[in-house]
Amino acid sequence: MKNDKKKLIIGLLIGILISLFYTQFFASRYEIKNNGLDMIRIDKWTGQSWTLVNKSWKKMSDTEQDWSEIDKALGAALKIPFAQVDSGSALKKLKETAPVLKDVSDEELLERIKLFYSKTVLVNMYLGDFLKTSEKAPPETTPSAAPNP
Repeated sequence: MKNDKKKLIIGLLIGILISLFYTQFFASRYEIKNNGLDMIRIDKWTGQSWTLVNKSWKKMSDTEQDWSEIDKALGAALKIPFAQVDSGSALKKLKETAPVLKDVSDEELLERIKLFYSKTVLVNMYLGDFLKTSEKAPPETTPSAAPNP
């Protein structure tokens, strides 16, 4: 009887050690999700998540902020006009006019529209400012090349 208890305790300890060893070295702790535009790594044990930015993992913030009031205040302060557009029908019409967009989900397409529009606006704004400043600056003169003796 005493020998059986020792075997049971030793068996339990060995089982616990094997399961800890397995979960530490062989069980997948992280899950990688690729949803088109973003790559997200999720820690299954803690629930923390990271996103891939410029080939490095950046921790995602866990904010439960209600952005609707802040968006309204920004829209009023920046005087951004809000058009009442039915996104679903607009996306449907956009997909009808451009067949390459038919396979893209609505969420991915909306994200891509935001990225494309902001990139285009910013690039044009920066290049326009560059042209304005380069037109105002006097042209650089290069020293004339001296003939070799």
